[in-house]
Amino acid sequence: MSNLDRAIRDALSQEDREFLSRFDDHSTPVGEVLDTFRGQWALMNAFAAVITFALFGAFVYCAWHMFGASDVRETVLWSVGAMITMLGVAMLKMYFWMEMNKNMLLREVKRLELQVARLASREAV
Repeated sequence: MSNLDRAIRDALSQEDREFLSRFDDHSTPVGEVLDTFRGQWALMNAFAAVITFALFGAFVYCAWHMFGASDVRETVLWSVGAMITMLGVAMLKMYFWMEMNKNMLLREVKRLELQVARLASREAV
């Protein structure tokens, strides 16, 4: 926790600190990955995961044939296939990292909204 986080926590009342502590989650990377399979985009993310594994399987197939090719033309064609499939895997991995980042940012924005709403209700009283 940074000094700014500590200062914000100290400014809150004990009740607010207890309430906000329920939303503190120190998710593991595995938990963040599993969170991408929940919510509105769960089906799309599951499809992307299946495609990722299929592309990796295609990479292994192309690499296997690349090393077993008998002439240069075959080797080049199989290696191009291996490069294209790994490029697809890399792009889908970046998609998942962006999804995980989006989920973490949304969680923080919702925490801020909650704090603003609680401050606004306290000011109204």
